[in-house]
Amino acid sequence: MRQTEDSFYYSRVYQEFKGIEQSEFRNIVRFFESRTEEIVHLEFNEYFELLLSYAEALFEIGTYHSFLAVVDQAIAITIEQNIKYYHGEDVFFNILFKKAAAHYNLMEYDKAIHILQELVKMDSANELTVRFLKKCSRQKKPGYLKSTRAISVFLFLLTAGIIALELCLVRPFFSAYIDLIEIVRNVMFGAGWIILIAGDLSFRWRVNNQVNKFVASIKKKKKDRPVKEMV
Repeated sequence: MRQTEDSFYYSRVYQEFKGIEQSEFRNIVRFFESRTEEIVHLEFNEYFELLLSYAEALFEIGTYHSFLAVVDQAIAITIEQNIKYYHGEDVFFNILFKKAAAHYNLMEYDKAIHILQELVKMDSANELTVRFLKKCSRQKKPGYLKSTRAISVFLFLLTAGIIALELCLVRPFFSAYIDLIEIVRNVMFGAGWIILIAGDLSFRWRVNNQVNKFVASIKKKKKDRPVKEMV
């Protein structure tokens, strides 16, 4: 974009890009990739806007590996040029949040968690980031949760076996044991659900507790920092 005393002039490539609907993500991707050589030689404002739009389009159509390669360029530019807000939006936060989401969708949970923790350090009051951090953390299943689920599945299968035994053998030939077999069947089935639910609830509580403690520690550090600087 070239500025004169009277007006602004936009490059032909930029004007063609602006003619594309911002919701037409595949068209944006095709345009950028077919005109890359021209785009990289645009003046900074035009190039940066097209790069951000291209990255967003890649994210929206689910090409996360390509998005991650492009978004790192955008992040590097924001750091080098000290850009935080762009067109009224916190561009640094937005692209980092989308980067975490891309890693999440690629099941790269450790990378997503690391980025979200850094975002929490930047803004510990952002509930969206905290909720997403909890969601990512819940994807990392601990060993005990796998064990409780395995036990639950075993008890459900055992219940099915008891039902088959009841129908095929107990009711026709040993009717005196029907009440006992029903009690055993119901206990097994109930125990399976109790173990399954208790394991999941315990895991969710631990994740929420860990994230909440992490957020609280960040808030405390920020609160104590001015005091330490004065001492």
